[in-house]
Amino acid sequence: MRGVALVAWMWLWGCIVAPATGIAAPPATTRPAPPRTVRWHSSQQPAAAEARKTGRLLVVVFHDPTHPASQAFEEMTLSDPATREFLADFIAVRLDATKGEGKRRLEKLKLGEAPLTCVYSPQGQLLDSIPGCIIPAGRFCQRLARSAAYWRAATSRPFDPAARWRAVQARLKLSTRAQAAAEIDKLLKLPTEKLPKDVTPAKLHLAKGMALLRSAPKQAEAHLNKARSLAAGDADTSAQALLTLAELYDRTGRTKAAHELYGLYIARFPRAGEVGRAYCAKAVLEWVGLNDQNRARKTLREFLSRYPDDTHAIRARGMLEMIGRGKAKDSKE
Repeated sequence: MRGVALVAWMWLWGCIVAPATGIAAPPATTRPAPPRTVRWHSSQQPAAAEARKTGRLLVVVFHDPTHPASQAFEEMTLSDPATREFLADFIAVRLDATKGEGKRRLEKLKLGEAPLTCVYSPQGQLLDSIPGCIIPAGRFCQRLARSAAYWRAATSRPFDPAARWRAVQARLKLSTRAQAAAEIDKLLKLPTEKLPKDVTPAKLHLAKGMALLRSAPKQAEAHLNKARSLAAGDADTSAQALLTLAELYDRTGRTKAAHELYGLYIARFPRAGEVGRAYCAKAVLEWVGLNDQNRARKTLREFLSRYPDDTHAIRARGMLEMIGRGKAKDSKE
């Protein structure tokens, strides 16, 4: 009887003392949850139905199994673990662009060849089209995130001017940027005091000009000039409107007008973040558009002497070398 009591006493003592002396049994380990991963659909119609039902964005990837760019996109981006986990929040479809449904849908879109990625709202509205092979995977996910950011802001209820402005800013980064014009019009109808903080009519006209830059250049020009006229005291908005207008003139073949505006931007906003871009664009016009290599060389050298650490300095040096090689070739001929 004493033996039984002694054993019981020792057992009880072990239960009390063991944890304090570190002899206790190790706690049970818990396994981390496996990472989420994308589930690829092979047809767009059932995937679109699931997107409507769940309220999630639809991503459709058109690929060509025989095309090197598609193969690289598959191996370097779509197969990346981070991409697969990121795409788990979307309804995803992969279609072969060379046959069947994939070929028919790609031809109907008229957006180019595979690889091509399209992002749709749950209701089937095209939000973005992403051509080509995007590497690394992080850049691809970042581009998809822009559509998600737009959709969250655009669908906020009730009407919230701040959310609508965020939607405008997000949509200007998508291929469907022209459709931001309708959102901007809603904000332009509001009294100034109802606009979000730091949003002015000048910024709204600038945004509308940027939205219509490719689809309606004449309307874009009018809004950019309106932004410039309203942006007194707002150097950032004035500078961006001026540079965007110069690029619009450049794109539409108005070489002399574009050249003048690039020079005006450089003179008025020497500390602006895009001054290097303006210098290089001005030099290209002088070199190619005005056929004045000496002038282009002078512009590039001025830029490099004033801004040697600018992000466009490498491009400027390369242009100088090309101009030099061209002159040497002309002298030999």
